[in-house]
Amino acid sequence: MASVEFRNLRKNYGTNWVIPEPLSLTVNSGEFMVLVGPSGCGKSTLLRMVAGLESVSEGTLSIDNKVVNDVSPRARGVAMVFQNYALYPHMTVKQNLAFTLKMTKVPKAEIEKRVAEVAHILAIEDHLNKKPGHLSGGQKQRVAMGRAMVRHPGVFLFDEPLSNLDAQLRVKMRAEIALLHRRLRSTIIYVTHDQTEAMTLADRIAVMNNGHLEQVGTPLELYHQPRTRFVASFIGSPSMNFLKANSLSEISTPAGTEEVGFRPENVKLQKNPNSRSVGRGKVRLVEILGSNAYVHLDVGPSTVIAEVRAADAPAMDTEVPLEVDPGALYFFNAEGKSLPSDGTA
Repeated sequence: MASVEFRNLRKNYGTNWVIPEPLSLTVNSGEFMVLVGPSGCGKSTLLRMVAGLESVSEGTLSIDNKVVNDVSPRARGVAMVFQNYALYPHMTVKQNLAFTLKMTKVPKAEIEKRVAEVAHILAIEDHLNKKPGHLSGGQKQRVAMGRAMVRHPGVFLFDEPLSNLDAQLRVKMRAEIALLHRRLRSTIIYVTHDQTEAMTLADRIAVMNNGHLEQVGTPLELYHQPRTRFVASFIGSPSMNFLKANSLSEISTPAGTEEVGFRPENVKLQKNPNSRSVGRGKVRLVEILGSNAYVHLDVGPSTVIAEVRAADAPAMDTEVPLEVDPGALYFFNAEGKSLPSDGTA
């Protein structure tokens, strides 16, 4: 296990600054850190810099307290699991697992031992003599993970590893990666655009937007205490609802409030003495999800989503009152920064 530290790091390609402002972030030894954000936000660039596949333009990158800006990828003690698996199609699973060890002159007996151990952990012992073309997507992903594990790296790097899998298999592999981390307690940096993956896997999440580090925290910290409108909208599914502050006559807002946000699960579709009205909405869509339902409502020019019990979902095209507990409201200024109830920044 090893720590990873980005200190005042910037990255450019010519005149294009992918990470324009100095970025500082520490990934602790044994921590599962997820870098999350939309496409093009710089998260994969950060990961590739840790791997040594991209250079650092400014600042320093340290692994296990050693600056590695000019250290070759092979000497960094990291292993990367790619989105496309990157398995050698002409080799068996066993040969794929052993390849890097052979290239680094690890003794044959040690290679056999490590391959056997990893195959057992990942439950791919019955596939060692198969070639990748005869494996399912989930099995290929296990082999790709195993090829990283046999190296005993200080840091595992995952670059959108589940994006090529179907929805059901993504859920299964997500659980397997989480259990693997609990077993190995290895340092993991995991890149994804899927906030559900981030919330379910991470010890801490780093939310990125346009090359900027918006916020770092535990999944629950980001969900309940977002510092910006972007974090509030990106973390959580369905996304947080937002209404213009000047459209809410019954809500007391801090000075400088531009928008008021609230989560779908905090919307009440019936009168509640402990709630405040945010208007009336016309039901335009009801998504039944078993015991719960998402109700989409038109509230003036905006759309609000309410999460309710399926049995309580209103009929289509009806107009219903919307209320929210005052303690569940979030306030954001014109710059998208979160405001506490006293209006201070």
